[in-house]
Amino acid sequence: MRLRLATRGSALAWTQSGTVADALRALGHEVELVRITTHGDVSSAPLASMGGAGVFVGAVRAAVLSGEADLAVHSFKDLPTAPAAGLLLAAVPPREDPADALCAQDGLRLAELPEGARVGTGSPRRAAQLLARRPDLEVVAIRGNVETRLRRTTEDLAAVVLASAGLRRLGLDDRITERLDPLEFLPAPAQGALAVECRADAPAEVRDALAQLDHLPTRLAAVAERAVLERLEAGCAAPVGAFCVVGAAGLSLRAAVVSVDGSARLVEQGEATATDAEAVALGTRVAERLLSAGAAGLVDLGATKPKPLAGRRILLPERSPAGTAEALTAAGAEVVQASFTSFETLPTDGLTTALAEAWDWVVVTSAQTVASLEDGGFGLSGRLGAAKVASVGPTTAAALARVGIRMDLVADPGGGTALAEVFPHGPGRVLLPGAEKVSAEPTRGLIAKGWEVRQVPVYRTVPTNLPAEVVTAWRAGSFDAFVVTAGSVARSAVLSCGTDGPKVVAIGAPAAAAARAAGLQVTAVATRPDAPSLVAATLSALT
Repeated sequence: MRLRLATRGSALAWTQSGTVADALRALGHEVELVRITTHGDVSSAPLASMGGAGVFVGAVRAAVLSGEADLAVHSFKDLPTAPAAGLLLAAVPPREDPADALCAQDGLRLAELPEGARVGTGSPRRAAQLLARRPDLEVVAIRGNVETRLRRTTEDLAAVVLASAGLRRLGLDDRITERLDPLEFLPAPAQGALAVECRADAPAEVRDALAQLDHLPTRLAAVAERAVLERLEAGCAAPVGAFCVVGAAGLSLRAAVVSVDGSARLVEQGEATATDAEAVALGTRVAERLLSAGAAGLVDLGATKPKPLAGRRILLPERSPAGTAEALTAAGAEVVQASFTSFETLPTDGLTTALAEAWDWVVVTSAQTVASLEDGGFGLSGRLGAAKVASVGPTTAAALARVGIRMDLVADPGGGTALAEVFPHGPGRVLLPGAEKVSAEPTRGLIAKGWEVRQVPVYRTVPTNLPAEVVTAWRAGSFDAFVVTAGSVARSAVLSCGTDGPKVVAIGAPAAAAARAAGLQVTAVATRPDAPSLVAATLSALT
């Protein structure tokens, strides 16, 4: 079975994903790593200013939800405790070392650092525990990949504190000068563990393949630790640590809440049998003991890192790339969704006649084409003869796959221009079923490559009158940005609201050109028709 694994391009993410990929290959599967670039990967802004690790998690999850990938690998500690709609935690592989590690100049241990030494970390939990042990230290907030953080110890810092797991996975464990005992210097819940996610509706063969990677002791420990966070309702900036040991006698969990300045510390622990239900119950019990001991008064448990789009209001079409609304919300935005267009299915007589002829390729340029044909009772499966099939992008490819169509070419990144660029040269014949009013691409590019192209309309896009409250908010200047997913969306917005509106973030050059032609102000253009690119473009436009 061929599997596509979504991952960020950082060295650590690539290594972690490669470990999972190798395990799947050992089981006989073919695995392709799909690199996902996020705003957090290309921005030098502090991680806290971008909303924390969720900047990365949301982008990779969106790739799975959109059908661009079959699975994703995350550092388990970075995932929100709430379940993600549409996704399944398919496996938790064996855990790497859960401890934090000190990497210091001259091989020094924590107790040996000079008085007033500057120590770097991006974690409030690590900072609080450092100050609990050494209140004289100057803790410096840092970010960057592992190599960048380590480099600071040769520049302006005496030491940095990093996860031992990341250092070991990268082969940099020789830089560790002290492994901090996880029973005393408590790690982040699930630190060192990986989480493998797939779509909840993934084929059984995908779920079964991933289930073979699951390591029950690691899963139980991670579940118990994360249950502490969930019961405390702790935000990503709350200094909370937890560590669970799985042994012959069952589960033993220890958790702590530490004041930000390290001057006070609450620690509770408990034991339970090794089952999923007991792991959750154990974490909940230990958290309740912390609350009874005064944890909520010791720190702001709900503390979260600043989010870049906090206070921003964004108008988003209901038909947007999967995961876009969730990712914008995670970045702090208030998202208002509205329907800008509806679709009318057209008679399929013309397509039936066309398919009676011989074609070299059938090119599908939207998921709506597939939906309209299915709604009209016209299934493409079994009707294409010897023609090869090309998809304009991953979302359309997912729609085609759901109705049993196997593709020979998928443009990535998606879009008409991208498809024309990767399409082979003619001569030959191409059938292009789609909208009644079509974009110039990919038709123009295909003709330029020597193909004869016939367009057959199968649906019509109809503007929708926007709700009165959306029109009022637009005219009052209440929206900071408006996401334009297609030219028809831009034209519909202008018909209802006029041209004096918010900044426009468009998907691709054609949508941007249509928005400008309609009189809207285009501030940023997403390079790919997916949630990560839209979020990155929105951040660029507004921050």
